Amino acid sequence: MKFKVTEVVRGFQNATYNIDGKDVFTKVIFMDAAMNEDSGGKGFKTVERKCVTPEVITAIAHNPFPLECEIELEELATKSKSELFVLSLRPIKAVGPGAQPLKAPVQA
Repeated sequence: MKFKVTEVVRGFQNATYNIDGKDVFTKVIFMDAAMNEDSGGKGFKTVERKCVTPEVITAIAHNPFPLECEIELEELATKSKSELFVLSLRPIKAVGPGAQPLKAPVQA
């Protein structure tokens, strides 16, 4: 199942580590999620969402954060669990105190 949401992205981790001779990729964004007011919560918390490729993150890395984005998500399942993965991020605007205008991507 694929769907799109508009939410605030607070930051990201896009790193490669070498553990026992194997490269391990960490490619996650940290985005806002509304607390459930019916169970006593109020406001937002930050949740971690895995990205399908590092390019999802590099497409927005040049912008100031926090950043309001259109986020395309897909639920992928294994035999025992399902998880949401980020397929794409489309920046809309910078948010928060001192928000800066969005920047054009840096061409390599």
